[in-house]
Amino acid sequence: MKKTLIAGATLAALAGFAQAQSVTIYGIVDAGVEYQNKVAKLGGGDSSRTSVNNSGIAPSIWGFRGSEDLGGGLKAVFNLESDFNADTGSPRFGGALMLFGRQANVGLSGDFGTVLLGRQYSPAILAEIVAGSDPRGYRESFSTLLPYALTQMPTGNSGLDGSTKNFLGIFNSNAISYTNSFGPVTLRAAYGLGEVAGKSSQGSTTAVGLNYAGPFNASLSYQKIKGDAGGGASTDAESERFGVGASVPLGAFTFKAIYAASKADDSVGTKISDADYFGVGVNWNWNPQNTLIVAYYQGKDKAPIYDGKTKDFVISNDYALSKRTTLYAQYVLADVDAGANAGLSIAADRISVVGEKTSIFGVGIKHAF
Repeated sequence: MKKTLIAGATLAALAGFAQAQSVTIYGIVDAGVEYQNKVAKLGGGDSSRTSVNNSGIAPSIWGFRGSEDLGGGLKAVFNLESDFNADTGSPRFGGALMLFGRQANVGLSGDFGTVLLGRQYSPAILAEIVAGSDPRGYRESFSTLLPYALTQMPTGNSGLDGSTKNFLGIFNSNAISYTNSFGPVTLRAAYGLGEVAGKSSQGSTTAVGLNYAGPFNASLSYQKIKGDAGGGASTDAESERFGVGASVPLGAFTFKAIYAASKADDSVGTKISDADYFGVGVNWNWNPQNTLIVAYYQGKDKAPIYDGKTKDFVISNDYALSKRTTLYAQYVLADVDAGANAGLSIAADRISVVGEKTSIFGVGIKHAF
């Protein structure tokens, strides 16, 4: 009888705990077929390519997020997130070294805002994602996501290697962040510690993002990345990026514009990159299931080693089969001048032929769970 009572009390306590805590398993799988008329070949020349690609419009990811109600308006929160290649099933980027290479953080949330510790999105890119200022919504393919990432690599603390503290300026390790809203304005700020003895700023990241939400949405962002010798560059190298953007809804149309300036110096102050790039476009919800996106992007690097511009035109359509499943088609015309910084092109990862126009057409399916 006593054992039964004890067991019943234990089950009741566990049930109460389960009710207080909420955990969600989530993810996205995105894959498609793509044709590119010109792909640069090793040793010179070019060739066409047809491929099954990962992440045509969204990253293929999986993760866990949750919260526990601690009472008095206070919550404990966490997020663990990883990505993968849907076309092969293999780990993506640094995934072979870092299981949760996108997010691995825990913190507290309440009336004071939210404080997180660990690997997390940079407030700089979060501000622009929330504002929706990129014409294509910072999509995984063919958006300013690539210029954002590639212009912040020169410090050696921002690369594809999973061991770096900062992943292309998008995900920050060793970070302490604070988020709170003040009326229509939301502030996000984070500092990623370099954790180097004797020189605490080495390998560090400072990021700030501001959002305004009202009749239109707007964002301001700033990020500074300090060099890290472990990433293959001098500890005195650094990069800075400033961004501003807005999205304005008018009926079935949403007009969008984003501008960014990014600079990177080596250990002796030589300018490695001095880039400006922008994107303008419109999203048209021409019926409840279809969204047409037309966008133009342009970039120019004024550093002495570069000469020329990148110019990209994109047109795409999303067809929503449901809230979770989307069919999409997209066409890109990429034009990278000879001598230009190819990393400013939204098609930089497709290895286009410099000095020639490249056409890319793709169709795919995205499913969220």
